[in-house]
Amino acid sequence: MATGSGADRSAVESGCVRPVRLTGHTDQIDMATGEIRRSAAPPVVHVRCNNRRASACPDCSRLYQRDARRIVVSGLDGGNGGGGAGRDGAAASGGPAWFVTLTAPSFGPVHSRRAGKGADARVCRQRRGTCEHGRALSCHLRHNADDRRLGEPLCLACFDYGRAVVWNALVPALWKATRDRLESAVASAVGLTVTALRRVVRVSFVKVAEMQRRGLVHLHVVIRVDGRDPAGDPTAPPAWAYTDLIADCLRDVVASVSVGAPDPAAVALLDSSGALPRAASGDGWAVRWGGQVDIRRIRIGSDTEAGKVGNYLAKYLTKSVTDSGALDAPVRSLRQLARLGLRDHARRLVETCWRLGSDQAFTEAVDAAAGRPAGRTSGLIRWSHSWGFGGHWLTKSRRYSTTFGKVRAVRRRWSRLLAAALSGRPLGIEDGGPVVLDEFGRPDGDERTLTVGRWRYAGRGRDPATGDGGAGAVP
Repeated sequence: MATGSGADRSAVESGCVRPVRLTGHTDQIDMATGEIRRSAAPPVVHVRCNNRRASACPDCSRLYQRDARRIVVSGLDGGNGGGGAGRDGAAASGGPAWFVTLTAPSFGPVHSRRAGKGADARVCRQRRGTCEHGRALSCHLRHNADDRRLGEPLCLACFDYGRAVVWNALVPALWKATRDRLESAVASAVGLTVTALRRVVRVSFVKVAEMQRRGLVHLHVVIRVDGRDPAGDPTAPPAWAYTDLIADCLRDVVASVSVGAPDPAAVALLDSSGALPRAASGDGWAVRWGGQVDIRRIRIGSDTEAGKVGNYLAKYLTKSVTDSGALDAPVRSLRQLARLGLRDHARRLVETCWRLGSDQAFTEAVDAAAGRPAGRTSGLIRWSHSWGFGGHWLTKSRRYSTTFGKVRAVRRRWSRLLAAALSGRPLGIEDGGPVVLDEFGRPDGDERTLTVGRWRYAGRGRDPATGDGGAGAVP
């Protein structure tokens, strides 16, 4: 870990509002002689909280957003971003790519903003009549973009909260089934087995989850097809990969793929005392994608288009499920939920997760369908603050592009170099540029030196002993 003096703390730590305090030390060991030298370090160092949510830490959120954009773009601009070149990038193949949006089905009518020509909002819902609960099926308002009613049901009683949260829980499993079925569909279309197809092409992707205001997850996916030579290195893909075959296969798969799940429709409502009942697990139902699917071709190698796609995906990663950020942390109890001051729709989504999660048989069936191991706490309750969705907000295949680790390693090396320069430590020269030297005078990261850090958690926030964040910081 890199440390610095009090003078260089702000340059390294930047503006993280809740850094993690660590105490300990770092030892450097000469692999040849076994000599141990302890690095000079302040009593308390700080690391970033690395929270992706803007409501929790604006500075770390912006940094996460930039890193995520780099990951997306480096798979579309030739792999030149942040260490994504070579086998991890797209430069060698120039394969075709598509931008895909997969939506959730409807679980009840909600207020929405329909933009017309000139970005003028149109009437929300032009319908006639009332629902079975006596609520009007129409809304003649023209909602503003910041209207708090957007995404909320026209009738809370008509909205199927049970299936909504179970659908969120099974989105990762549904995406995995879609990805697997896509390879099978493409292989069948070109007359190959799946194994033979994988010898010819590699399908890579990066996926970002967006939580909509109605409380359902949408997926935005970049899919890229690369060719492969017998050694597994990327080459130009076959000619059929540049046609509409991939997009047509994907449309067919999205329309037909499903994941079996227990149906929450048979779960009982809260009893008269307000206690969570023991719910009865009903028959299964098929979890599917919504009818709105968008598939667009991306021009590989276009910096402008790659940047637009990267910006579009990165902007969703820093959002909280609620604008207030009240659900940025797990909900520990229904009593805590009552103190959060949520609007009715958001509160009911969380309550539904707890209600369904209280039935052991039902939640075990959901966790099994989602492919996650059963734990002491059911998945629905554990992820009730994200309305049942327990997947990662950004995932990618290994060969799509660079990784968060590589991007952060580049920034970490720069921060260590800056801290060393500001503190007056001697620097070395390697490959024509300055590098930090370890305790043995070798370039930082030299194979002849083993670095062992022993750090333990000491709290959150600024060091109360100094009042200014402590004597040092770790990026």
